[in-house]
Amino acid sequence: MIGATKAGLKRAAGLLVAEYRINWIYAGSTADGGEPADTVQPVDKAVCEQLARSPTLQMRKAAAYANSGLAGLALIDGGVPVCVAHFATPAQYQRTGTWPLASGEAALMDIATEDAQRGKGYAVRLIRQATTHFRAAGHDRLIAFIWWSNQPSIRAFTKAGWRRIGISVELRRADRWRALRIGL
Repeated sequence: MIGATKAGLKRAAGLLVAEYRINWIYAGSTADGGEPADTVQPVDKAVCEQLARSPTLQMRKAAAYANSGLAGLALIDGGVPVCVAHFATPAQYQRTGTWPLASGEAALMDIATEDAQRGKGYAVRLIRQATTHFRAAGHDRLIAFIWWSNQPSIRAFTKAGWRRIGISVELRRADRWRALRIGL
């Protein structure tokens, strides 16, 4: 009965809204890197080549962010990237409907961990190191938008010292997006 009700509600919502995005917005402005910085390196051509050979789809997709010009950092273990993240400056950022960036901010656009390496704290380490790195590069604050039900990401950002600053709800109907952003 519950499954049928849920399916019916989804069908009804689909008639009203073609697509939706609900994201928690997290921000990091200070961090203690915690781990030695030599385990983190910028994503360069060699790292991109390693990402392209990864058995994990999200890691292979991450190379596209670097190839589009976004700054990336990779956490290296045993000579191979085990976690990677890419960031956009306000000039590169195209998700202003989700959450606008102010001058001096950067947005974490993607973070991925090798499937076989999940649960080892690599994402938390990389988020902390990235915060330290981008603060040193002159950014006042980093933001990330996290799908509302992505508990592993929410836990990683919380453990890394980031805090929830808002929620963004975007709805699309007939090729037009509408956004509701609420700061917390």
